[in-house]
Amino acid sequence: MTETRYSLCPNCDACPEVIVTGDMVTIGEAGNQVRLTPLEWNVLVNGVKDGVLGPMEVAGNHQDGPICPR
Repeated sequence: MTETRYSLCPNCDACPEVIVTGDMVTIGEAGNQVRLTPLEWNVLVNGVKDGVLGPMEVAGNHQDGPICPR
């Protein structure tokens, strides 16, 4: 089974990541994860592609910066 991992922070391996396997997508970090079925994941991806979901306003100066302090 192919597994794809995408880190939400390029600075470390302790921050949330997206793990896509053949039958599930896991988002988060140990102890704080959500699991999506392929259908749920596709709804989320389509929401981004269609422009329904987009960037959020971020307080402070972290709009384009890393999400962890490392």
